[in-house]
Amino acid sequence: MRIGIDLDNVCVTTTVAVLEYLAERGAPRRDLKDIRSYWIEKNYPPEYSLLIKEAFESKEMWKKVRMIKGARKYIKKLYEDGHELYFVTSSLPENLRKKIKHLGRNLDFLPQDYVWKHTINIHRKQLLNLDVLIDDCFDNLWGERQYTSICYVYPWNCDRIKDIPEIIGCYDWCEIYEEINKLKEKKDGSKRIGFN
Repeated sequence: MRIGIDLDNVCVTTTVAVLEYLAERGAPRRDLKDIRSYWIEKNYPPEYSLLIKEAFESKEMWKKVRMIKGARKYIKKLYEDGHELYFVTSSLPENLRKKIKHLGRNLDFLPQDYVWKHTINIHRKQLLNLDVLIDDCFDNLWGERQYTSICYVYPWNCDRIKDIPEIIGCYDWCEIYEEINKLKEKKDGSKRIGFN
């Protein structure tokens, strides 16, 4: 299957790094559980908007970014299972190179240049021809699209997806991997007797 994997908050801990960067510079301290809007600036008073913009442009913030727990292990499994993996992001051009380099270093089991050749920078992900998209931004998971949507659940998206059966909510990479296997089994028509 062709699987699209969002970078920020699905592969790497971008929001955690931004919150830490902001707190170090005098913004009110926030934890992930406090972030109720995907757009970070909506979680802070307006006077912090410039600092938030600075965070995304800062090398210091990007140095704080780490792989999400389980991402490396299960991305490796998906690759070894024979899936076509694409890393999809909506990124500022100046940040895209940093993201790709970071991902390439952490996914060193992939062939050389795989991440460079399989990263797509696109704002409207519904235009992609994928079987599955894993994302944390509700706007990318809904609407007219060709793919099955898997939402990496966070406080900023849990209320929007809980009543929408077309979007599969997952809380970690183990669950994501299990859901992809179910989708593949269904697509291949190879369900075994006694399993759903």
